[in-house]
Amino acid sequence: MEDIKLGVIGGGAIAQIIHLPLLKKITGVKVIALAEQDRPKLQALGKQHGISRLYSSPEELIADPEVEAVDICTSTESHFEIASAALNAGKNVLIEKPPTMDHSQCEALSKLASEKGKIVLAAMNNRFRTDFMMLKSYMSDKQLGDVFYINAAWHKQEPSTKMRMDSGRNSRRGVMLDLGIVLIDLSLWLLDFPEVSAVNAAFFSRRFKKVEDTALVTLRTKKGAMIRLDASWGLQQPEESFRFEVYGTNGTATLSPLILHHNVKDKLVSLTPVENSKFENVFKRSYETELTNFVRFLHGVKADMPTISQMCKVMQVVDASYTSAKRENALRL
Repeated sequence: MEDIKLGVIGGGAIAQIIHLPLLKKITGVKVIALAEQDRPKLQALGKQHGISRLYSSPEELIADPEVEAVDICTSTESHFEIASAALNAGKNVLIEKPPTMDHSQCEALSKLASEKGKIVLAAMNNRFRTDFMMLKSYMSDKQLGDVFYINAAWHKQEPSTKMRMDSGRNSRRGVMLDLGIVLIDLSLWLLDFPEVSAVNAAFFSRRFKKVEDTALVTLRTKKGAMIRLDASWGLQQPEESFRFEVYGTNGTATLSPLILHHNVKDKLVSLTPVENSKFENVFKRSYETELTNFVRFLHGVKADMPTISQMCKVMQVVDASYTSAKRENALRL
């Protein structure tokens, strides 16, 4: 199996801490090129990771005929333009989350990928946490029965990455596009992407005045299931918290950590794994599984990856949440 020749675009924290170190450990891929506008950083990263093809712009890397696929680790507002250029150049694409700023950009990328016969995948690493993969397996086996309610929350004191609060399109998108999109993606993925019939959202801007720092969202699917989520950078809490609860007709699951209960003759029996990894461990390990699956996917091996078509369904809900919050009422899809 020949290595996929990969180019990484962006030399920020996510590339330095996650993508570049992990890709060196994964068989079937070789990072041959790196693009970064900060020249000293570019040279340092190239030397550190043994990358000789160093470019000061995404356009230069994309024009390199040796590069077969690109891994986009730049700021969100640049994703669409870079991914479109890569597709037009005949490259497969992986995009760090969130993949695009809005649903229209996501649809445009999906259409272009189809036209070019190329792959666009989104780096939604939380799908690859061991606890969520185990939960997905239990739900696929109907261990919880028919799931009718998901309740999820993610609270942090700061954005996941440094966001440009003053840029044009970014000025209207905050925690919903940072943390909320993850909760939506996990919920829809666990439920095998049901059609969403209604969205009701309320946003608050108490800490970051130009964008929402707290998002409260309720979704209803066409089959009647409910999804409730809240994401925040600004709640008065001493530390980060993450909660995910799944309720079915025959059982319940909560995490983190993962705790499972199954109804047997009207008695709840624990299905909780004997060993339950800490949140920090499953979170770090998820990135390695994600990038490994990305490489396998490019080699034509069946692997569960967030495709751009799936992400269009997620981005439709994200957009609907912003519209609902602005109108201050529920929105039917």
